[in-house]
Amino acid sequence: MTVHITNLYGLGGTAALAQQMVAKIGCQNLGMNELGIYVYQLPEEPQQSLYARFDGIIASLSHGDTVIIQSPSWNSIEWDQAFIDHLDLYRDIKKIIFIHDVVPLMLDVNRYLLPQYIDYYNKADVLIVHTEKMYHFLRQNGLEEKKHVVLHFFDHPVNNLNYSITPQNNKVINFAGNAQKFEFVKNWHNPDIKLQVFSNPKKSYPDQNLEITGWKSDSVLLDTLRRTGGFGLVWSEDPYWSEYMKLNASFKTSTYLAAGLPLIVNSEMPEKDTIKRKNIGIAANNLEEAQEKVLRISDEEYNQMVRNVESFAKLIREGYFTKKALTEAVFKVRYE
Repeated sequence: MTVHITNLYGLGGTAALAQQMVAKIGCQNLGMNELGIYVYQLPEEPQQSLYARFDGIIASLSHGDTVIIQSPSWNSIEWDQAFIDHLDLYRDIKKIIFIHDVVPLMLDVNRYLLPQYIDYYNKADVLIVHTEKMYHFLRQNGLEEKKHVVLHFFDHPVNNLNYSITPQNNKVINFAGNAQKFEFVKNWHNPDIKLQVFSNPKKSYPDQNLEITGWKSDSVLLDTLRRTGGFGLVWSEDPYWSEYMKLNASFKTSTYLAAGLPLIVNSEMPEKDTIKRKNIGIAANNLEEAQEKVLRISDEEYNQMVRNVESFAKLIREGYFTKKALTEAVFKVRYE
């Protein structure tokens, strides 16, 4: 039996980076075979052309194989449904869907797509979900009872991180996100805590104690975070996105941890108990409370957090959450 895993091409940003990291771990560490999927920004494709493309993607597939589909493909949901159906041309194919994003939950305007996504997930033999909360939400909205694996945290393998630099308690909050989409960035005014935002366009606002540093490549971002010190912020004040964050594992979380920074998260984040138990960050009900905690934390308390992060981040930097989830999913689909 060969285990295949899809990988995304033709798309930039965090969505593509996360899928490519998972595929790389699956292929290099677990001997999986890559199925490359290219994102075409087309409303629809002629059926004959579509099936020809599917045949090209799965040319290495054989009867009895297992396919891990990273979802979404960022083509249309109709494309995704047609692709998973096309796998049934082969006998005894087992299908695992690794959920990266639930598109209908990301934006209110996409909510109408939820029944189609539930129907798509129902075609899988096993699901890899971020959290138990995500699985239960899907069940409440029509998902059949499924064997499933909980990821908990995304991994973030790193190269050439300067471990001789230790993050310091510099009263800085770092945020990797689009500055234009988050109101708290525009309204930041704290003379005692600097907000550093990794977004374009690059600009500094001394009167707000705010610096927008510009977009950084992954390796530069990790290095800059480690040199800057302080905390990494996982946050949203948008009501719709905030609800989604209660279900999913943010890739930003793993980016900060991989760089060696303690976290600031909302008290309703799924892994808040792990973050508190492992003492690798701060949980707060609102940003005002978070800022108060940052100001109160002593150098000794912060340094202990950094040591805890370094220990925990070994799992994330070396891909253990992904390896565990992929391996467990294959066992569930073939052994249980």
